[in-house]
Amino acid sequence: MKTLRSWFEKTFPQTEPQRSRAERRPVPGLEAIHWTGTSPGLDIVRNISATGMYLVTRERWPQGEVNPVRLVYPELADDSPDRHVTLQTKAVRWGEDGMGLTFLLPECMDLWLWKTDDLIKPEDILSEFRLARSLAFLRRICPSATQELKLLFREGLSNIRIANAIGITQRAEAMLAAERDFDRLRAPQNVVMRVVQEGSWAEDGITQQLWAGILSTSCTLMGDDESNLPYIDLLAELAAIDGRLFTTACTKSPKVFATSGAVSAQAVMCTPQELIDIAGAHDLMKIDRNIFQLANLGLLEPRLKSKYFNFEQDANLTPTALGLELFARCQGHRGAPHDYYASAQGAGASREKPQPPSQAADH
Repeated sequence: MKTLRSWFEKTFPQTEPQRSRAERRPVPGLEAIHWTGTSPGLDIVRNISATGMYLVTRERWPQGEVNPVRLVYPELADDSPDRHVTLQTKAVRWGEDGMGLTFLLPECMDLWLWKTDDLIKPEDILSEFRLARSLAFLRRICPSATQELKLLFREGLSNIRIANAIGITQRAEAMLAAERDFDRLRAPQNVVMRVVQEGSWAEDGITQQLWAGILSTSCTLMGDDESNLPYIDLLAELAAIDGRLFTTACTKSPKVFATSGAVSAQAVMCTPQELIDIAGAHDLMKIDRNIFQLANLGLLEPRLKSKYFNFEQDANLTPTALGLELFARCQGHRGAPHDYYASAQGAGASREKPQPPSQAADH
Protein backbone atom coordinates (compact mmCIF):
# COMPACT_ATOMS: atom_id res chain seq x y z
CA MET A 1 0.00 0.00 0.00
CA LYS A 2 2.13 2.83 -1.25
CA THR A 3 -0.56 5.31 -0.23
CA LEU A 4 0.72 5.12 3.36
CA ARG A 5 4.04 6.54 2.18
CA SER A 6 2.22 9.10 0.08
CA TRP A 7 0.16 10.09 3.09
CA PHE A 8 3.30 10.96 5.06
CA GLU A 9 4.86 12.86 2.18
CA LYS A 10 1.70 14.93 1.91
CA THR A 11 1.14 15.32 5.65
CA PHE A 12 4.74 16.24 6.50
CA PRO A 13 6.25 17.99 3.46
CA GLN A 14 9.64 19.64 3.68
CA THR A 15 8.00 23.03 3.26
CA GLU A 16 4.48 23.80 4.48
CA PRO A 17 2.21 24.44 1.45
CA GLN A 18 -0.65 26.88 1.30
CA ARG A 19 -3.66 24.68 2.01
CA SER A 20 -6.58 24.93 -0.37
CA ARG A 21 -10.17 23.83 0.08
CA ALA A 22 -10.30 20.14 0.92
CA GLU A 23 -10.82 18.05 -2.21
CA ARG A 24 -13.73 15.61 -2.22
CA ARG A 25 -13.67 12.41 -4.23
CA PRO A 26 -15.98 9.42 -4.70
CA VAL A 27 -14.65 6.15 -3.28
CA PRO A 28 -16.95 3.37 -4.57
CA GLY A 29 -17.47 0.64 -1.96
CA LEU A 30 -16.99 2.84 1.10
CA GLU A 31 -20.02 2.78 3.38
CA ALA A 32 -21.00 4.15 6.79
CA ILE A 33 -22.97 2.98 9.79
CA HIS A 34 -24.73 5.30 12.25
CA TRP A 35 -26.95 4.53 15.23
CA THR A 36 -29.33 7.48 15.22
CA GLY A 37 -32.71 8.40 13.79
CA THR A 38 -35.40 6.13 12.42
CA SER A 39 -33.26 4.10 10.05
CA PRO A 40 -29.88 3.27 11.56
CA GLY A 41 -27.96 1.02 9.24
CA LEU A 42 -25.55 0.92 6.36
CA ASP A 43 -25.49 3.98 4.09
CA ILE A 44 -23.42 4.90 1.05
CA VAL A 45 -20.61 7.45 1.22
CA ARG A 46 -21.02 9.50 -1.97
CA ASN A 47 -17.76 11.40 -1.56
CA ILE A 48 -15.18 12.10 1.10
CA SER A 49 -12.36 14.54 1.86
CA ALA A 50 -9.90 15.17 4.68
CA THR A 51 -12.50 17.32 6.44
CA GLY A 52 -15.85 15.62 5.83
CA MET A 53 -18.11 13.49 3.66
CA TYR A 54 -21.54 13.36 2.04
CA LEU A 55 -23.72 10.51 3.25
CA VAL A 56 -26.58 9.16 1.12
CA THR A 57 -29.27 8.50 3.73
CA ARG A 58 -32.89 9.13 4.66
CA GLU A 59 -31.74 10.71 7.91
CA ARG A 60 -31.53 14.47 8.37
CA TRP A 61 -29.72 15.35 11.59
CA PRO A 62 -30.24 18.91 12.85
CA GLN A 63 -27.41 21.12 11.69
CA GLY A 64 -24.71 21.16 14.34
CA GLU A 65 -25.71 17.80 15.85
CA VAL A 66 -22.73 15.53 16.61
CA ASN A 67 -22.90 11.75 16.19
CA PRO A 68 -20.39 8.91 15.68
CA VAL A 69 -20.19 7.30 12.24
CA ARG A 70 -18.33 4.11 11.45
CA LEU A 71 -16.73 3.96 8.02
CA VAL A 72 -16.65 0.40 6.73
CA TYR A 73 -15.58 -1.54 3.69
CA PRO A 74 -17.79 -4.67 3.71
CA GLU A 75 -15.62 -6.57 1.24
CA LEU A 76 -12.82 -6.90 3.80
CA ALA A 77 -12.92 -9.93 6.09
CA ASP A 78 -15.03 -9.47 9.21
CA ASP A 79 -12.02 -10.05 11.47
CA SER A 80 -9.77 -7.62 9.61
CA PRO A 81 -8.61 -4.78 11.89
CA ASP A 82 -8.64 -2.50 8.86
CA ARG A 83 -12.31 -3.14 8.08
CA HIS A 84 -13.68 -0.09 9.88
CA VAL A 85 -12.88 3.16 11.66
CA THR A 86 -15.21 5.21 13.87
CA LEU A 87 -15.23 9.01 13.70
CA GLN A 88 -17.16 11.79 15.40
CA THR A 89 -19.08 13.82 12.82
CA LYS A 90 -21.22 16.97 12.80
CA ALA A 91 -24.10 17.65 10.43
CA VAL A 92 -23.46 20.82 8.41
CA ARG A 93 -25.95 20.69 5.51
CA TRP A 94 -28.80 18.76 3.96
CA GLY A 95 -29.15 17.57 0.39
CA GLU A 96 -31.93 16.00 -1.61
CA ASP A 97 -30.68 12.47 -0.95
CA GLY A 98 -28.60 12.81 2.20
CA MET A 99 -26.55 15.15 4.34
CA GLY A 100 -23.09 16.64 4.54
CA LEU A 101 -21.00 15.82 7.61
CA THR A 102 -17.78 17.36 8.85
CA PHE A 103 -15.23 15.33 10.80
CA LEU A 104 -14.41 16.25 14.40
CA LEU A 105 -10.85 14.95 14.44
CA PRO A 106 -8.76 14.47 17.59
CA GLU A 107 -6.25 17.15 18.49
CA CYS A 108 -2.94 16.79 16.61
CA MET A 109 -4.62 14.69 13.90
CA ASP A 110 -3.52 15.89 10.49
CA LEU A 111 -5.21 14.15 7.59
CA TRP A 112 -4.49 14.43 3.87
CA LEU A 113 -6.15 11.89 1.61
CA TRP A 114 -5.26 12.91 -1.91
CA LYS A 115 -1.79 13.29 -3.42
CA THR A 116 -2.14 11.93 -6.95
CA ASP A 117 -4.93 11.28 -9.40
CA ASP A 118 -4.54 7.54 -8.88
CA LEU A 119 -7.65 5.57 -7.94
CA ILE A 120 -7.95 5.39 -4.15
CA LYS A 121 -9.45 2.23 -2.69
CA PRO A 122 -11.77 2.15 0.35
CA GLU A 123 -9.23 0.16 2.37
CA ASP A 124 -6.67 2.91 1.73
CA ILE A 125 -9.04 5.51 3.15
CA LEU A 126 -9.65 3.45 6.29
CA SER A 127 -5.92 2.75 6.77
CA GLU A 128 -5.02 6.42 6.48
CA PHE A 129 -7.68 7.46 8.99
CA ARG A 130 -6.43 4.82 11.45
CA LEU A 131 -2.84 5.83 10.87
CA ALA A 132 -3.54 9.53 11.35
CA ARG A 133 -5.42 8.88 14.57
CA SER A 134 -2.69 6.65 15.99
CA LEU A 135 0.00 9.17 15.22
CA ALA A 136 -2.11 11.92 16.78
CA PHE A 137 -2.40 9.85 19.97
CA LEU A 138 1.36 9.26 20.14
CA ARG A 139 2.06 12.94 19.50
CA ARG A 140 -0.36 13.89 22.27
CA ILE A 141 1.15 11.64 24.94
CA CYS A 142 4.69 12.53 23.89
CA PRO A 143 4.99 15.84 21.97
CA SER A 144 8.80 15.68 22.13
CA ALA A 145 8.78 12.52 19.99
CA THR A 146 6.86 14.11 17.11
CA GLN A 147 9.77 14.46 14.70
CA GLU A 148 11.19 11.00 15.46
CA LEU A 149 7.76 9.45 15.02
CA LYS A 150 7.33 11.15 11.65
CA LEU A 151 10.67 9.80 10.48
CA LEU A 152 10.05 6.34 11.89
CA PHE A 153 6.64 5.94 10.25
CA ARG A 154 7.83 7.46 6.98
CA GLU A 155 11.04 5.50 6.55
CA GLY A 156 11.60 3.02 9.37
CA LEU A 157 8.55 0.75 9.36
CA SER A 158 7.06 -1.57 6.75
CA ASN A 159 3.34 -1.44 6.06
CA ILE A 160 2.83 -4.55 8.20
CA ARG A 161 4.67 -3.01 11.14
CA ILE A 162 2.71 0.23 10.71
CA ALA A 163 -0.50 -1.79 10.97
CA ASN A 164 0.81 -3.52 14.11
CA ALA A 165 1.77 -0.20 15.69
CA ILE A 166 -1.72 1.12 14.94
CA GLY A 167 -3.21 -1.91 16.71
CA ILE A 168 -1.10 -1.23 19.81
CA THR A 169 -1.81 2.50 19.97
CA GLN A 170 -5.56 2.03 19.49
CA ARG A 171 -5.67 -0.44 22.36
CA ALA A 172 -3.57 1.85 24.57
CA GLU A 173 -5.76 4.85 23.77
CA ALA A 174 -8.87 2.88 24.73
CA MET A 175 -7.28 1.85 28.03
CA LEU A 176 -6.27 5.42 28.88
CA ALA A 177 -9.68 6.83 27.94
CA ALA A 178 -11.14 5.19 31.06
CA GLU A 179 -8.71 6.98 33.38
CA ARG A 180 -9.09 10.28 35.16
CA ASP A 181 -7.25 13.17 33.47
CA PHE A 182 -6.51 10.87 30.51
CA ASP A 183 -5.97 13.85 28.21
CA ARG A 184 -3.18 15.15 30.46
CA LEU A 185 -1.22 11.89 30.74
CA ARG A 186 2.21 11.84 29.11
CA ALA A 187 4.93 9.25 28.50
CA PRO A 188 8.76 9.51 28.19
CA GLN A 189 10.09 9.73 24.67
CA ASN A 190 12.40 6.72 24.97
CA VAL A 191 9.51 4.54 26.17
CA VAL A 192 7.19 5.64 23.35
CA MET A 193 9.81 5.09 20.68
CA ARG A 194 10.74 1.64 21.96
CA VAL A 195 7.11 0.54 22.15
CA VAL A 196 6.59 1.59 18.52
CA GLN A 197 9.90 0.21 17.27
CA GLU A 198 9.83 -3.14 19.05
CA GLY A 199 6.12 -3.62 19.62
CA SER A 200 5.43 -3.17 15.91
CA TRP A 201 6.83 -6.66 15.31
CA ALA A 202 3.84 -8.13 17.21
CA GLU A 203 1.29 -9.30 14.66
CA ASP A 204 -1.24 -11.03 16.94
CA GLY A 205 -3.84 -9.29 19.10
CA ILE A 206 -2.80 -10.93 22.38
CA THR A 207 0.80 -9.72 22.20
CA GLN A 208 -0.30 -6.29 20.94
CA GLN A 209 -2.52 -6.03 24.02
CA LEU A 210 0.50 -6.67 26.25
CA TRP A 211 2.40 -3.86 24.51
CA ALA A 212 -0.62 -1.57 24.77
CA GLY A 213 -0.77 -2.10 28.52
CA ILE A 214 2.90 -1.22 28.90
CA LEU A 215 2.39 1.95 26.86
CA SER A 216 -0.68 2.98 28.86
CA THR A 217 0.97 2.39 32.25
CA SER A 218 3.96 4.47 31.10
CA CYS A 219 1.66 7.51 30.91
CA THR A 220 1.56 9.72 34.01
CA LEU A 221 0.83 13.35 34.81
CA MET A 222 4.55 14.07 35.11
CA GLY A 223 5.44 12.12 31.97
CA ASP A 224 8.80 10.95 33.31
CA ASP A 225 8.11 7.38 34.47
CA GLU A 226 10.67 5.03 32.92
CA SER A 227 9.96 2.10 35.24
CA ASN A 228 8.53 0.06 32.36
CA LEU A 229 11.81 -0.11 30.45
CA PRO A 230 12.82 -3.49 31.99
CA TYR A 231 9.38 -4.86 31.07
CA ILE A 232 9.86 -3.64 27.50
CA ASP A 233 13.09 -5.65 27.37
CA LEU A 234 11.11 -8.76 28.33
CA LEU A 235 8.21 -8.14 25.92
CA ALA A 236 10.65 -7.63 23.06
CA GLU A 237 11.68 -11.29 23.48
CA LEU A 238 8.15 -12.69 23.18
CA ALA A 239 6.89 -14.27 19.96
CA ALA A 240 3.18 -14.84 19.32
CA ILE A 241 3.11 -18.29 20.94
CA ASP A 242 5.06 -16.96 23.93
CA GLY A 243 2.42 -14.28 24.42
CA ARG A 244 -0.43 -16.79 24.31
CA LEU A 245 1.23 -19.16 26.78
CA PHE A 246 2.21 -16.33 29.12
CA THR A 247 -1.25 -14.76 29.08
CA THR A 248 -2.90 -18.11 29.82
CA ALA A 249 -0.48 -18.83 32.66
CA CYS A 250 -1.19 -15.51 34.35
CA THR A 251 -4.97 -15.59 33.91
CA LYS A 252 -5.58 -19.28 34.63
CA SER A 253 -3.36 -19.74 37.70
CA PRO A 254 -4.96 -19.45 41.18
CA LYS A 255 -3.25 -16.72 43.18
CA VAL A 256 -1.98 -16.88 46.76
CA PHE A 257 -1.62 -13.67 48.76
CA ALA A 258 0.91 -13.28 51.57
CA THR A 259 0.36 -11.06 54.61
CA SER A 260 3.43 -9.13 53.44
CA GLY A 261 1.57 -8.05 50.30
CA ALA A 262 3.36 -10.43 47.94
CA VAL A 263 1.43 -12.49 45.43
CA SER A 264 2.35 -15.85 43.91
CA ALA A 265 0.68 -18.43 41.70
CA GLN A 266 -0.26 -22.02 42.37
CA ALA A 267 0.78 -24.60 39.82
CA VAL A 268 -0.91 -24.62 36.43
CA MET A 269 -0.59 -27.93 34.61
CA CYS A 270 -1.64 -28.27 30.98
CA THR A 271 -2.14 -31.38 28.88
CA PRO A 272 -0.53 -31.62 25.44
CA GLN A 273 -3.91 -30.94 23.80
CA GLU A 274 -4.45 -27.89 26.00
CA LEU A 275 -1.04 -26.58 24.97
CA ILE A 276 -1.95 -27.04 21.31
CA ASP A 277 -5.21 -25.16 21.83
CA ILE A 278 -3.50 -22.32 23.72
CA ALA A 279 -0.60 -21.93 21.32
CA GLY A 280 -2.64 -22.31 18.15
CA ALA A 281 0.06 -24.67 16.85
CA HIS A 282 0.44 -28.46 16.65
CA ASP A 283 4.23 -28.69 16.95
CA LEU A 284 4.70 -29.72 20.59
CA MET A 285 8.48 -29.55 20.34
CA LYS A 286 8.21 -25.93 19.21
CA ILE A 287 5.81 -25.21 22.07
CA ASP A 288 8.33 -26.81 24.40
CA ARG A 289 10.96 -24.36 23.20
CA ASN A 290 8.56 -21.49 23.82
CA ILE A 291 8.00 -22.68 27.39
CA PHE A 292 11.75 -22.96 27.84
CA GLN A 293 12.13 -19.39 26.53
CA LEU A 294 9.57 -18.07 29.02
CA ALA A 295 11.31 -19.91 31.86
CA ASN A 296 14.70 -18.51 30.81
CA LEU A 297 13.24 -15.00 30.88
CA GLY A 298 12.07 -15.64 34.44
CA LEU A 299 8.37 -15.38 33.57
CA LEU A 300 7.51 -19.05 34.22
CA GLU A 301 8.75 -21.41 36.92
CA PRO A 302 12.09 -22.97 35.91
CA ARG A 303 12.17 -26.30 34.14
CA LEU A 304 13.00 -29.21 36.41
CA LYS A 305 14.34 -31.48 33.70
CA SER A 306 16.44 -30.59 30.67
CA LYS A 307 14.82 -32.78 28.06
CA TYR A 308 12.29 -32.25 25.34
CA PHE A 309 8.57 -32.49 25.90
CA ASN A 310 7.09 -35.89 26.69
CA PHE A 311 3.91 -36.27 24.67
CA GLU A 312 2.24 -38.15 27.53
CA GLN A 313 3.19 -35.62 30.20
CA ASP A 314 1.52 -32.44 31.38
CA ALA A 315 3.44 -29.16 31.20
CA ASN A 316 3.91 -26.70 34.02
CA LEU A 317 2.83 -23.14 33.07
CA THR A 318 3.11 -21.61 36.53
CA PRO A 319 4.02 -17.91 36.34
CA THR A 320 6.69 -16.44 38.58
CA ALA A 321 6.33 -13.31 40.70
CA LEU A 322 8.09 -11.40 37.91
CA GLY A 323 5.67 -12.82 35.37
CA LEU A 324 2.68 -11.79 37.47
CA GLU A 325 4.13 -8.32 37.92
CA LEU A 326 4.70 -7.89 34.18
CA PHE A 327 1.22 -9.15 33.31
CA ALA A 328 -0.46 -6.76 35.75
CA ARG A 329 1.37 -3.85 34.10
CA CYS A 330 0.28 -5.15 30.70
CA GLN A 331 -3.34 -4.96 31.85
CA GLY A 332 -3.02 -1.25 32.61
CA HIS A 333 -2.38 -1.63 36.37
CA ARG A 334 0.16 0.81 37.85
CA GLY A 335 -0.03 -0.24 41.49
CA ALA A 336 1.14 -3.30 43.39
CA PRO A 337 0.45 -6.65 41.65
CA HIS A 338 -1.28 -7.81 44.84
CA ASP A 339 -4.03 -5.23 44.33
CA TYR A 340 -4.62 -6.19 40.70
CA TYR A 341 -4.92 -9.93 41.32
CA ALA A 342 -6.90 -9.55 44.54
CA SER A 343 -9.44 -7.51 42.63
CA ALA A 344 -9.48 -9.93 39.70
CA GLN A 345 -9.77 -13.04 41.87
CA GLY A 346 -12.42 -11.61 44.18
CA ALA A 347 -13.14 -11.84 47.85
CA GLY A 348 -12.73 -15.61 47.96
CA ALA A 349 -9.01 -15.45 47.22
CA SER A 350 -6.66 -17.38 49.49
CA ARG A 351 -4.84 -15.24 52.06
CA GLU A 352 -1.97 -17.56 52.88
CA LYS A 353 1.73 -17.18 52.64
CA PRO A 354 3.16 -18.20 49.27
CA GLN A 355 3.90 -21.91 49.03
CA PRO A 356 7.05 -23.33 47.42
CA PRO A 357 6.76 -23.95 43.69
CA SER A 358 5.12 -27.21 42.72
CA GLN A 359 7.55 -30.08 42.44
CA ALA A 360 5.59 -31.59 39.59
CA ALA A 361 7.94 -32.21 36.70
CA ASP A 362 6.79 -30.97 33.33
CA HIS A 363 9.80 -31.91 31.24
